[in-house]
Amino acid sequence: MSTYQKQVSTAKKGHSTKKKHRYYSKEKRSQKLNEQSQRMRKTLKSRDMIFLLFFGCCLVFLWQNSTHQVSGSSMLPTLENNDRIIVRKGRLPERYELITFDPEIPDETSYVKRVIGLPGDQLWAEANAIYLRPQKAGKGVLNTASPMPAEELPDSTLKVIVSEEIFQELRDIHKIPEGSYFVLGDNRSASKDSRTMGLITEKQVEGVVTYRYFPLNKIGEVK
Repeated sequence: MSTYQKQVSTAKKGHSTKKKHRYYSKEKRSQKLNEQSQRMRKTLKSRDMIFLLFFGCCLVFLWQNSTHQVSGSSMLPTLENNDRIIVRKGRLPERYELITFDPEIPDETSYVKRVIGLPGDQLWAEANAIYLRPQKAGKGVLNTASPMPAEELPDSTLKVIVSEEIFQELRDIHKIPEGSYFVLGDNRSASKDSRTMGLITEKQVEGVVTYRYFPLNKIGEVK
């Protein structure tokens, strides 16, 4: 049978078992402090760069975008009351995109509507109705010189009933002018739009709605 003997180190007579601190010269201590200082500066620089990068991205985002809160039911079912949306500023809209714009009505905030008519689209007014046809709709042109039965209207022609004031305003215009748009709310029965406000100018447009960030269960792109 083998035996196991536990070895215990003992201090020599006249010596202490307490671990001694390593002695550094002044030059060595200075070098150590410099190394620690350099490591600290590198760490702080990295953190500063990350913070500055994040701060810069936030500034760019705020410069290019703005946020809005939807009020009312004029854009149901696409947007609901109290939805929060992100709007890309400075971009001209394409057909059927949603935009926010200044309605230029006292005490009214921004409106959000869908772009139905673009600059250059053919326009024809008759009997309190506006007929809109996209510029690139293909063959067939609206005959703006004389009335045309509904069954003879070219494909892709949209008929919109407008107010008497807007009818009089648009009756002599045969194309949507440059820098103007015809907009409608998705919920026609509860929307104040181009039917009563007329064409929206480019100067009124704030931007194109791109994203919904609230409520959380509906986060995503807006189309």
